[in-house]
Amino acid sequence: MFQSHKLDLLSITKSLNALLLVAFVAAMLVNIILAAIVWQSYFNKSRTLVPPAISQAFTVSDGQVDEPYLQQMAEYFAFLKLNVTPASVEHQYKQLGDYICEDSWHQMQPLLASDAAMLKRQNISSQFSINRAQVALDKGLVKISGVLSKYVGKRALEPEPLSYVIAMRYDHGQLCLATIKKSIKETP
Repeated sequence: MFQSHKLDLLSITKSLNALLLVAFVAAMLVNIILAAIVWQSYFNKSRTLVPPAISQAFTVSDGQVDEPYLQQMAEYFAFLKLNVTPASVEHQYKQLGDYICEDSWHQMQPLLASDAAMLKRQNISSQFSINRAQVALDKGLVKISGVLSKYVGKRALEPEPLSYVIAMRYDHGQLCLATIKKSIKETP
């Protein structure tokens, strides 16, 4: 009787050992796969951190950005759009075009092209001095206020206080420009 119990106990122990070995091998395979995924994610994650001149700290993640990042990017977009000469407008607008959202491209690109052609044809230069920026982080809007100075050739026109609302979207770690419009309202 003891002999049969010993054999039953031995067969159960062998079965349990085999089951534990299979579970261990499966757990190791899962760990190797997870380590490969983490390795791939860590070393192949690209981030484009612009503006070229960073004036304050900001935080960027896959899902969201903070107010300083949106503000700095809006100021950079305003610089590209509003600080132009007939000689630099094509280059500036080409750089701005690299940031335009895909679904806004068909609206923004023709506006930029016609604006560039008009600036070159009429020999207009402009310079925008920013006085204030207001950020609506939840909407992806930044209202930039300042003074726009224009020149036709060497003749200066009357400086004009203006505000622009810059709409941006941040999807999956990529910031894109939706629109840049003159502001009519007081808040973004």
